Amino acid sequence: MTVGALARDRPFDLNLPTYSAPAVTLPRLTYHMARTHTVTVHHRQTGRIYTVEVPEDRYILQTAESQGVELPFACRNGACTTCAVRLLEGEVDQPEAMGLSPDLREQGYALLCVSYPRSNIQAETQDEDEVYELQFGRYFGKGKVRRGLPLDED
Repeated sequence: MTVGALARDRPFDLNLPTYSAPAVTLPRLTYHMARTHTVTVHHRQTGRIYTVEVPEDRYILQTAESQGVELPFACRNGACTTCAVRLLEGEVDQPEAMGLSPDLREQGYALLCVSYPRSNIQAETQDEDEVYELQFGRYFGKGKVRRGLPLDED
């Protein structure tokens, strides 16, 4: 007689104790929707005013662009000042804004490409050269420019 025939003729029973697992209740999945803030940007170069809704976990520039707004930008990583704005009202978090000194941040400047809104915001775009001058002007253009290498002694 084969094993298969034995299994058909008699129920398979190992006389093992049975265990019952306690009922497990799985937690409901809840999706956290980030709070959104109203961001209004006055684009000084074009004279247009844009208002967009931006979640706290999204960059302002990227979200504005996804809503059809065209604002100035260049590097998209917080290193230049092309997307700089002056905050007239509200707060942003901009931990990656290496293109702005702490002094300029305290004066209310922000880089939209790496700024997360923390409240409703009123801002206006800035001329890149103005912000660059504020950022680096004290280091450049001091003294007279002379011909030749800096080490020339004549």
